[in-house]
Amino acid sequence: MTTRKATRYLEDGSSYTFTCTFTGYPVKKLEITGANSLPITCPRSDADIVCSISGKVYTVRVLAFDESKEGSYDCTMETEFINPVTSISSSSNEVKSIQLQYVKPSTTVLSVNKDIIQKGSSFTLTCVVEGYPQPEIPTLRKG
Repeated sequence: MTTRKATRYLEDGSSYTFTCTFTGYPVKKLEITGANSLPITCPRSDADIVCSISGKVYTVRVLAFDESKEGSYDCTMETEFINPVTSISSSSNEVKSIQLQYVKPSTTVLSVNKDIIQKGSSFTLTCVVEGYPQPEIPTLRKG
């Protein structure tokens, strides 16, 4: 098991599911926190989050993702005697924390000066873009 933090980029309105697995005894405190460190109670089913329990596995589904749900989602556990083991599984990877990042779709239109270029001459047009997923850059030629 690794201890890194996983980051997932989600678009507006999408949903995301992860599972928290807890191992340890006796359980003193078990907590799943969402964006802004707010606790996620389980079981739960509402318009924002669905959380279900099956044995030691808690499945959390974040629904209708938007900017307000962006942040770190963590699973923590305290025990009396035995060191607890907690993990979050998502997309076949085990991590200690998952960061859900809001991706706002954007469109940028770049226009260039109407320079006159002689037929047969060359010119360079440089566009710098960033985003996730990687934006597609269509080029259109008028005339």
